[in-house]
Amino acid sequence: MMVTRIVLLAALLTLGACASTPKYVAADSAEDYGHYSRQIAENRYRVNFNGERRANLQDTRDYALLRAAELTLAEGYDWFQIIDRESSTTETREPRATFGYQRAYYTEQNCGLLSCTRTTRPASYTHMGFDSYAHRPATAHRHSLEIVMGHGEVPEDGNYYDARSVVKAVYRTM
Repeated sequence: MMVTRIVLLAALLTLGACASTPKYVAADSAEDYGHYSRQIAENRYRVNFNGERRANLQDTRDYALLRAAELTLAEGYDWFQIIDRESSTTETREPRATFGYQRAYYTEQNCGLLSCTRTTRPASYTHMGFDSYAHRPATAHRHSLEIVMGHGEVPEDGNYYDARSVVKAVYRTM
């Protein structure tokens, strides 16, 4: 009984941790979900955002744009131009673990020559399984931007963005 409670508690805590993970975070590495950037030249950066499994492609694009705007403001610039952009989607099938507990009653009937006796006893069943071929594929999106930052008024020809406006707009939709 105690083992069953521990298993159920562990499963609930795991589900709660997954549900409460924020979508827009800094990545620990280039493979981890979240945003990361790399300086290419004095005012040129490559900004990447790896979405976690719940993030759709549009959220991933928005978060990459938000990170580009935040980085532009942090570096002391006013606007940025997108020189190159790239999106990719990968699907993987991840293993799935299952846990179960069932309480039932087992009835046994023994019949002799003259009568039958019926005995009912409680029974508990637990099962743990591991399915290496999960039914739903995990989809992850990645969006990458190469940007050049600038000062002053935003030029009107090209893919230029005012950094402050982008930050306000994306935070409004989060």
